[in-house]
Amino acid sequence: MMNMTEVDCIVRFHDVRRIPELNRCIFSLFGQTHRPLTIVLALQRFSAAEINRVRAALAPLLKLHDAPRLNLINLSSDGPKDARTELLNLGLSKCQGRYVAFLDYDDVLYPEAYSLLVSRLQATNCAIAFASVRVVHADVTPEFMVATRADPAVFKGEGLVDLFGGNFCPIHSYLIDRSVASSELYFDTLLNWEEDYDLLLRITAKHTADFELLGTLIGDYYIKTDVSNSIGVSGVEGKLSTERLLEYEQVAALIEARRRTTRVSEVVQRQLGFQSFDQKLTIRNALTRLDIDEVIP
Repeated sequence: MMNMTEVDCIVRFHDVRRIPELNRCIFSLFGQTHRPLTIVLALQRFSAAEINRVRAALAPLLKLHDAPRLNLINLSSDGPKDARTELLNLGLSKCQGRYVAFLDYDDVLYPEAYSLLVSRLQATNCAIAFASVRVVHADVTPEFMVATRADPAVFKGEGLVDLFGGNFCPIHSYLIDRSVASSELYFDTLLNWEEDYDLLLRITAKHTADFELLGTLIGDYYIKTDVSNSIGVSGVEGKLSTERLLEYEQVAALIEARRRTTRVSEVVQRQLGFQSFDQKLTIRNALTRLDIDEVIP
């Protein structure tokens, strides 16, 4: 049975050495004003000892009054080496609430984030509601991470057309209504980068989306000096190796294939301002009709 007010937040975690960052991330979820809330913490091939370290680190938070429920799961399969997409799908398989969100272990949300997003979904009956997050630049050392500056205006976009052109919505800047978008709720395991953007294209091509909270900051997205989590942010690509750039070009080709093959539903065509319904209209066709040729890489 789906709990019709519950938010499930999927957090993926792959490196036990980064527990301090995980602790900060989970603390931001414990501070959410919305309840009920379940944290689905998806670990990547942790040993029994590592799982115990995670549990011990989070134990003090679990003792707080009105703490969210923690569902800790561990991906145990041998492959693939980079299992970030598999972790998201594993997390989705454990969700029981009406609403689902995502938060990477090195990012944080502000206390009102889910209350605001749930309110928009309840008011609009949309499949997904978006808000904004700011970028925090941070220096990384083996022991800790130090924030150096914040920028609230990196992810620029104003709505659906901009989203079709390129992803300006980090994975923790939106909330999805599972009761509306259940058939689209999976991540393509061919993608280890932009897997969240691929999901957004599929959802927003079929269902209406709410962008009313764009400009309202609900969290922080950390860009690290080691470029471990910053693919797709302007200026970062120049720091990547030739091999990594080639991989990202392959991902960009898959995303463009998604644009060219995903059809836009009648309700979304109306949202885009088209007067007559074209059952063969794809995302790429829609952008062409809107005279938008350039897309964000």
